[in-house]
Amino acid sequence: MRNYMKLSSLVLIGGILSANMAFAPAKSACRVVIDDMMMAIDNIKTLRYTLSQNERVDGELGSARQDVKVSFNPLKLYIYNHEPNDGAEVLYIEGENGGDALVNPGSFPYINLNLDPYGSLLRRNQHHTLLESGFNYLRKIIQFAVDTAGTDFDKFFKLEGTAMHDGRACHKVVITFDEFGYVDYKVRKGQDVLDIAREKMVSEFMIVRENKDVDGYKDVKEGQIIKVPVVYAKKSVLYIDKALNLPIKQEMSDDKGLYERYAISNLRVNPTIAEEEFDEDYKDYDF
Repeated sequence: MRNYMKLSSLVLIGGILSANMAFAPAKSACRVVIDDMMMAIDNIKTLRYTLSQNERVDGELGSARQDVKVSFNPLKLYIYNHEPNDGAEVLYIEGENGGDALVNPGSFPYINLNLDPYGSLLRRNQHHTLLESGFNYLRKIIQFAVDTAGTDFDKFFKLEGTAMHDGRACHKVVITFDEFGYVDYKVRKGQDVLDIAREKMVSEFMIVRENKDVDGYKDVKEGQIIKVPVVYAKKSVLYIDKALNLPIKQEMSDDKGLYERYAISNLRVNPTIAEEEFDEDYKDYDF
């Protein structure tokens, strides 16, 4: 009798699980692509790539191109700039050099500089800091968009077939938030613009741009009312490599048009990077 009861219980539990699985909505093809992308990003330990970027500053799209090598946990980063400052190098190692990045400007004053990654000099006319290198920051933006969409995921996220980038076949995913706009935000004690941007997962550069009385990322005070975008972008287009499941091209637009574009080529995922490649005395560097 005891064995019969155990068997009956297992049959009952199995039936409940089967029923629940039967009624669970199947994921759309787009959601599968996004989930696979998130998982691929989570599995990254090291990267090498060339980044070509366009960012809108003062109404104009600027351009830059750099070679990047990065190791995570802890973050170690080397950047060689091809444009606009050809020959400039940046080396950053989390927990070292007082938190500063070592910078060889490649031009006058022809000496190495130690610069705060969040400081105005190192991120002048840059939408992001060097600490956002790689795909982790984008993952947070997309996760926030997924959470915002909720059960309406397929209303905002669309899989629009295949597109090519850098000779590679990519899923083209378009994320549209027509409700994009700006809302009032009351600055809390101890917050700066970066804190607010990370809380809302929006662009800190956009916050400064939209608030004429905010001159920099530290220029807010408790109780101040500022305008903050409701989401990161009105329209985002991701080109997700079908083999690597990584977004090797990204285009974000606001209410004024294209806001930023990042195109990655020569991508190598989880390559071996020798420790000495994050040393200022490495043979290929000019610090």
